[in-house]
Amino acid sequence: MPALPRRLRLKDELGVTKTLTSGHETVRTSSSRNWLVLGLGPDPQAMAQGLAPDAVVSYLECPTFFDQAGADWQADIPANWQRVYTFDPLSDQNVLMYQAAMHLFPGFWGPVGAAFALPTPAKRDGSGAKTALIPLVRSRLIASEAAQALQEEGFLVQPVAVNGLVPTLEQSQPEIFLSINFAGLDSYGAAYSLLARAEVPVAVWCVDNPFHSLSGVKSGYWKDVHIFVTDSWFVEPLKRHGARHVHHLPLAANQEFFKATPSRPDLADKLLFVGRSAFPGKSDFFAGLTVQEDAWAEAHTMLARGERPDFGWWAARLGIDSFWPGRQARRAGFAAEESGLAWRSMVIQEASKAGNLAVCGDDDWRKHVDATYTLLPSVDYYGPLASMYASARYVVGATSPLLPHGLTQRHFDVWAAGGCLLTDDTPGLGIFPEELTKPITFKRASDIAVVAKNCGPERDGLIGQWRELIAREHTYAQRIRTILERISP
Repeated sequence: MPALPRRLRLKDELGVTKTLTSGHETVRTSSSRNWLVLGLGPDPQAMAQGLAPDAVVSYLECPTFFDQAGADWQADIPANWQRVYTFDPLSDQNVLMYQAAMHLFPGFWGPVGAAFALPTPAKRDGSGAKTALIPLVRSRLIASEAAQALQEEGFLVQPVAVNGLVPTLEQSQPEIFLSINFAGLDSYGAAYSLLARAEVPVAVWCVDNPFHSLSGVKSGYWKDVHIFVTDSWFVEPLKRHGARHVHHLPLAANQEFFKATPSRPDLADKLLFVGRSAFPGKSDFFAGLTVQEDAWAEAHTMLARGERPDFGWWAARLGIDSFWPGRQARRAGFAAEESGLAWRSMVIQEASKAGNLAVCGDDDWRKHVDATYTLLPSVDYYGPLASMYASARYVVGATSPLLPHGLTQRHFDVWAAGGCLLTDDTPGLGIFPEELTKPITFKRASDIAVVAKNCGPERDGLIGQWRELIAREHTYAQRIRTILERISP
């Protein structure tokens, strides 16, 4: 009766105990008798039986795996096999790789896999041409603005899919790989390892909560990436979790919004609120999560007082002191998102009392807010939205508690379009002069009517000052220049 396969349990790179399964894949074949085994797996003896008797075998193993596997496992390694610590990815040999290796210790195996996938990355040709890689993503928002700004800086912008990285890096050495919210970078860091081997700087602009983006990442590669956060609150927590290069970089104005003209006379005397009641995929992202009744009652009372039960407040309230690795950040995120829904509902409720209100969003707002307002269908950001901003008497904004110090795209686009924004109070407003933010800011939702009334005589002058400020200091061209400066060696 054949012996049962060895079962081996050990802790992976993130400290999670796993039971290993067997399975190797031939990643290169050769007529040579030489074999290089990348990762021995749980049962070296069983794996050895699959090789020819005359095979000349060397093996590379992750030191942490080797030590955890223990003396009995080490004793099962055939005595004539040679352990190696370096290798030539171009050498003429057969290569066998343990399939689960990358999922166990991606920090070790990522560079190894990249060396075999990309043995000879291209070097810059000296022509002076500059290329930027931006991952292909489903949503155009921010990625399109970044691409346009890079083009204005003289870059050839090349959209790239994950499976297109190797051929791209075999042909050229781009100056930057720019990702929005870690798009194009896989959970285990294989794409990052390819870019690192090609010596391409990687920048990630987190326009949403960065720990939500990181909740699915299972490797520490992100700590070496240049991370740009639109919300300054996250700089310290990211550094505390090991990030080495973190920069605050707010959102900015879409250049096209400066071309907007009022074309919606039906909005001329209206307050306008724009936004969905929930982001796409919310239910799946927060599946199984709830908010305790006592904590929710406390948060709701805070909102009524104009206080912010934001992501940081909820993390403390729920006793969450570590946001990575794992998905615990989503617990605080779910509670903050529910606080945001309640806050936006309050804002709509009070704005409806302040004047003639139009809500541009989804039908679910009718379920959340019982008030008098005109419900307009959602519109494409790149379509009529700019002219709607320009046409409305006021645009009423509400920031998300998911970003404790965050701003929204409206803080830039409304003014660029020639509109006037009334905004809730957020520490993120500190990047603007107080004399411009004070007249347009409400702390409690019930203050909206007073702010709208008091702002009236100053409205046109404020629009002019804000528009000039946004054009001078807060465009995507300026943000891209900042990224390029920060990633320079």
